[in-house]
Amino acid sequence: MAMTKRELIQFMDELVELASEENKSRAILVKEKFINDFEKSYEYEKEVQTEITELPPYYIAAMPDLIQEEIKAKIIAALTECGECTPENVERAMSSKIYDLEDLIDIKEYVRRMVVSSNL
Repeated sequence: MAMTKRELIQFMDELVELASEENKSRAILVKEKFINDFEKSYEYEKEVQTEITELPPYYIAAMPDLIQEEIKAKIIAALTECGECTPENVERAMSSKIYDLEDLIDIKEYVRRMVVSSNL
C-alpha cells in the first residue's frame, strides 16, 4: 500500500500517541528521525510537514512563545545585516527547524534548552 507523506506522518503521530508519557519525547524524536531519513531518500515536498499540528520541539513553531520571539528578533537582525530582511524570508525562517538556521543564528543555546526541556 502506497502512502502519501501526510498519511505517513499521521500514522507516525498515531504511533507516538500510543507511547507512554515517559517515552513520548523519545517517540517524537524517533518519529522525526524516521521521517527525515525517509525524506532524504524519497525527497517529498516540505510544505506538507508545516500542516502537522504536533511538531517536535526542534521546530521553532513548537517552542514557547518567548523563545520564538527571541529567535525572530535574532533572525530579523541577521537578515537585515545581510540585506535579506523581507517578510517572506522571516516567515520562511520561522517555519524552519532550529537546525536549519545555523547560518543565521547561534543555535547552541536553543538546542541546549530543548534537550533540557525534553528531559523533564
